[in-house]
Amino acid sequence: MKKPTPTEFDFVYAVRNTEILHAPQRILDPFNQTSIEYTLLTQPMDNPHQTCIREGTLQTFPPHLLLPGNLSTQELEGFGPEAEKYLNFLQTRASQIRILRYSYRLRRETYRETIVNEPLALVRDQAKERHEQRPNPYAALVQGVDEPWDVCLLHLFMKLVQASVPKALDALDRRAKDQFKEHLPQDNRQEIERAFAAARQDTTLIPQLGKLLKEKGLFEVYQDRFFALLD
Repeated sequence: MKKPTPTEFDFVYAVRNTEILHAPQRILDPFNQTSIEYTLLTQPMDNPHQTCIREGTLQTFPPHLLLPGNLSTQELEGFGPEAEKYLNFLQTRASQIRILRYSYRLRRETYRETIVNEPLALVRDQAKERHEQRPNPYAALVQGVDEPWDVCLLHLFMKLVQASVPKALDALDRRAKDQFKEHLPQDNRQEIERAFAAARQDTTLIPQLGKLLKEKGLFEVYQDRFFALLD
């Protein structure tokens, strides 16, 4: 019998019934790969006395800025069609804001699925205890639904990205500014450094420094250092 296509209700149901019992303590690295070891607990729909344990790895790669409409299901390597349909569902409702995209994949080679003859509540408590006794900064414990379970993992991933965005944006911004400064002509760099040194010695020269930076179109690049002079 053909598996029914997930509906909008299925997506909403899966997200609302996804509970992150143990979130990774480390944020996603904006410059290097990050591997999140997940354990997803669900109750089989046809047997309330059993628990399905799915374990695997979510692997992320450094992000870049883009509009939500440019998100591609090609980034969902290893995820099933339910997750792809859910991503399409999100795209149709995404506001036009700048966000970070992380490339991500569910590594099927490390994916395991086990059915145990114990109720979900008991397995959940045992799993929480194990996580507390052997803490792993890159481990996640999640309780979700059996269908569509892919959406539960994607929801976990979105939460991790959301938690990582502020620090990632700040880190990416600092790196971009540093790289930009490195490519400035040496004469410009030296002139700006002399102006900063003078402004530190004589605060009345701070407005002159600000004018210089704006004339060269570099105020945003140096604004952190500039405002630090005003403290």
